[in-house]
Amino acid sequence: MSETHEQIQQLIDNHKVVLFMKGTRMFPQCGFSARSVEIFKRCGVTIKDVNVLADPAMRQGIKDFSNWPTIPQAYIDGKFVGGSDILLEMYENGELHQALGMDAPSETHDTPTVTLTAAAKTALGAALKDAGDDVLHLSISPEFEYDLFFGPKAEGAFEVQCDGIVVHVPKASASRADGASIDYVDGPDGAGFKITSPHEPARA
Repeated sequence: MSETHEQIQQLIDNHKVVLFMKGTRMFPQCGFSARSVEIFKRCGVTIKDVNVLADPAMRQGIKDFSNWPTIPQAYIDGKFVGGSDILLEMYENGELHQALGMDAPSETHDTPTVTLTAAAKTALGAALKDAGDDVLHLSISPEFEYDLFFGPKAEGAFEVQCDGIVVHVPKASASRADGASIDYVDGPDGAGFKITSPHEPARA
C-alpha cells in the first residue's frame, strides 16, 4: 500500500465524515464541492475536509483508492458514499440522515406553491435550454439558506409547475418553499436570483 493510500485510510478511520474536495469547507473551489459542503452543513454535522488541490498525489490517490473518477468524494463511518449528486439524492430521500445516524427531516405531503416573476421566468427559460437532462431544483434549509441550481432529477421530489417551468422541490424543503417567490434582480454584484419565503423569520 502506498503512503498516500495509507494516509487516506487513516483519515477515513479517524473521522466519521470525510470529504475529499477541491478547496476547503470554508472556501470550496468548485461548485460540486460547495454543494457537498452545504448538504452536510444542512445535516448539522462536522466534516473533515481534505483539499486535493493542495496535494497532487492525494488528488489522484483518492480516485485510485475508491475507484471513482471524480471529486468530491464523501466517506461516512469508513464507507465510500459518492459525490455531490449522490449526496443530494440521499439528502432529499432521507438516506443521508440515516447513514449519519440521524432522524430524517420532517416531510410534508402537500405540493408547495412557488411563484416566478416575469424576469425570473425569462432568465430560467434561457438557462433551461442549456441544461440538457438536468432539472431545476429549489432547496431551502432549516436556516432558510436558499439554493437554486440545475442537477439530476431526484426521486421523491415535488415537481412544482410554475407557469410553464417545472421546479423540483425536495420533500424536506416543501413546507419552507410553500408560497416562495423567485425573482431575478440587479444587485451590487450584478444580476441574480432573489428567493423569498413567507415562512422565513425576521432577521435581526
